[in-house]
Amino acid sequence: MNPIAFINLSTQKVVVKPISEKLRLLYLGGRGINMYLLYNYVREGLDPFSPDNPLIFGAGLLTGTHGMATARFNISAKSPESGNLGDSNSGGFFGPELRFAGYDHLLIQGRSPSPVYLWIHDGEIEFRDASHLKEYNLPQTLDAIRAELGDPDIQVAAIGPAGRKLVAFANVMCTIGNAAGRTGMGTVMGSKNLWAIAVRGKQSIPINNPERLMKAAEKQYRQITQTKGYKATALYGTLMRLAISRTQGQEPALNYQYNMLESGGEEFDPEVFIQKYEYGKMSCFNCPVHTKHLHRVPSGEHKGLTGSGPEYGGAGYFGSSCGTGDWVTIIECWDLSNQYGLDILTTAGYIAWVMELYQRELIDESITGMPIRWGDHDTMTTLIHQMARREGFGGILSDGWQKANLKLFGEKAKEYERYIPTIKGMTVDQDTRGTKAMAVGAATASRGGGCHLRSRFTMEEMDLPPEATKKIIGRPVPSDPDSYEGKAYPAIWMERLCAVGDALGICRFVTKWLSPGLLGFNELAEAVSAVTGYEFTPERLMEAGERISNLERLFLIREGLDRKDDRVPERFYEPWQYGYQKGSCIDKEKFETLLDEYYKEQGWDAEGIPTRETLERLELGEEPSHLI
Repeated sequence: MNPIAFINLSTQKVVVKPISEKLRLLYLGGRGINMYLLYNYVREGLDPFSPDNPLIFGAGLLTGTHGMATARFNISAKSPESGNLGDSNSGGFFGPELRFAGYDHLLIQGRSPSPVYLWIHDGEIEFRDASHLKEYNLPQTLDAIRAELGDPDIQVAAIGPAGRKLVAFANVMCTIGNAAGRTGMGTVMGSKNLWAIAVRGKQSIPINNPERLMKAAEKQYRQITQTKGYKATALYGTLMRLAISRTQGQEPALNYQYNMLESGGEEFDPEVFIQKYEYGKMSCFNCPVHTKHLHRVPSGEHKGLTGSGPEYGGAGYFGSSCGTGDWVTIIECWDLSNQYGLDILTTAGYIAWVMELYQRELIDESITGMPIRWGDHDTMTTLIHQMARREGFGGILSDGWQKANLKLFGEKAKEYERYIPTIKGMTVDQDTRGTKAMAVGAATASRGGGCHLRSRFTMEEMDLPPEATKKIIGRPVPSDPDSYEGKAYPAIWMERLCAVGDALGICRFVTKWLSPGLLGFNELAEAVSAVTGYEFTPERLMEAGERISNLERLFLIREGLDRKDDRVPERFYEPWQYGYQKGSCIDKEKFETLLDEYYKEQGWDAEGIPTRETLERLELGEEPSHLI
C-alpha cells in the first residue's frame, strides 16, 4: 500500500515512511490507522491549539478502488471544540485523489509562520504561499487554488474564513457539498496556518487480486441497487429522514423541547424541496447512490441562490430545531455555513440554544443586540455571519458553547448547561428517547454529540421481527424500539460496522447502517481479501472494528472521561409529547442497567474501562507502541 508522509509545517520538512503490514492487518486504514496515530502522537492533556497536536488525514483501505462507494477519508486531531477525541469523515473525490497522488495518510505537525497550502502530486509535496487567499470564502478558495495550479481536476481540502479565525467548530471542505464537519478539524488546520491541501496524481493503487475485487463489486452493485433503502436514498438523499422523523415523532423541535414542530406543516417535507428547489443530483467517487442535492431558489428575495444540499442534519436542525419549516431560510443558512466553513450541526445547535435562552428570558437584547426569535430568517443568518466573523453577540459563541456559557452566566453557568443538549462536550445530533439501542450507542459514542455516525442501530426503527435481526447480527433484537431488553449488543455490532466502514473508506449509505439489505461484514470481508491478499473472515473484520473502538475508548480514558460521561442529555429524561411514541423517554435506572450490559458485552469494567484481558486479546496491551 501507499506510505504515510510526516509533514512538519514549522521546518517545512517531510519524512515518508511505509505503513507496516502489522498495522494494516490490525487497523486496516482510514479511521483505524488515524486512531492509532492519534493515540500514539497526542500526549495526555495536550492543548488542541498546540503546534504538537497532530492533524491526520487518512484514506480508507478501499478508498479509490473499484469497490462500491469507496470515496471516504478521515481527518483526526485532538478536538478544540470538545477538548476530547476529534475525528471527521468526508466523501467526494479528495480521498481517492490523495491515494492516486501517492499517499494513504498524512500526519501534519508544527505551525507555519505564515499561511501555506500543500501541493501534493505524484509523490511530491510542496509548500505554497496561501496569504493571497485571506479574503476568499470557501468556494472561492477551492476555485483559486485549482486556477493557480492550472488543473480543474485537482482535489482540494480547504478551510474558510471560520477556520482562519479559529472558530472552534470550523470544518474542512473538499467541494461545496463535501465537508469533514464535526469536532473542529478546520480549527486545528487554521491553528497551524495550513489553509488548504491540494492533491493530484496518476499513480495506481496496489490491489492483490483485481479480478476478484471486480466480481465482488459487481455483486455488491446488484445487491445495493435492488434494496428499498437504495431507491429511497437515491431519490430523497438524507432528506428522507425528515418525513421519517415527523412520522415517528423524532423531530428535534425548538432545541429538543418538543419532538415535533407544530408549525411548518406539509411545506417542511422533502417532496416539497425536490419539486421546488432541486435541479440535479451529485455523487461521490464510484457511488451509485448519488444522494447529494443541487438546489436553486427560483423566485423571491433570494432568487438565484444555488448550492449543494441540504442534508437532513442541516435541514432538520436549521429547520425544526430552530423553529422554522421555511426552505429558503434553511437553504440560505446551509449555504452561508458552507461558504464560511462552519460545521452545520454545531452552528444550528448553537442558534437553537440561544433562541431558547432568549425565550426563557435568560438573555435579552442588552446582551444580544437584537431579538432572537424562533424561526426568524434574519436572526439566523445574522448569527451565522457573527459566529464566522467573531463579531457581535454571535462572536461570543465562536469559542464553543462551554466558554460561551461561562461568559454569559458566570457562576450560574453549570446550572444553565441543561439548556444545551450535549454529550462529551459536543451538541447532540439525534433524539434517541424512543430508541434504546440508539440511546446507548449515542451516550457512548467516542467523538461525543450522541454521534449517529459512530453507531445508530437504524434497524431498531423498522419493527423487524427478532428472527430477522438474528439473521443479520447473530442475535434476536426485540422489535419494540422502546424496550431496554437486549439492546446493548445491537449498538455494539453497529459501532463496529461503522468503525470498519470508516477504516475501509466505505460510505454509510451502502451498508446495513442504512438498511438491512445493504452491505455488512460478509460483503466487506470479500472486498478486503481481494485487495490485501489475506483472507479476512467477517469475524476478523468485526474484531478490527472492535479494536478501533477500544483504542478510541483508551484515548478518552487518558483524557479523564469515564462512566459519568456516557450519558444522554438531561432533557432526554423528559417524555415525548407527540406521535405514536408519545410518553417515551430515558428511564435513568433502566438506562444504567443497559449501560452495565453494554460494558459487559464490550469486556469493560463497571466504570467503562477495558479490562486487561480485553486489551491483550485485541493486541492493545502495549499501546502506545509507536510502530510508526
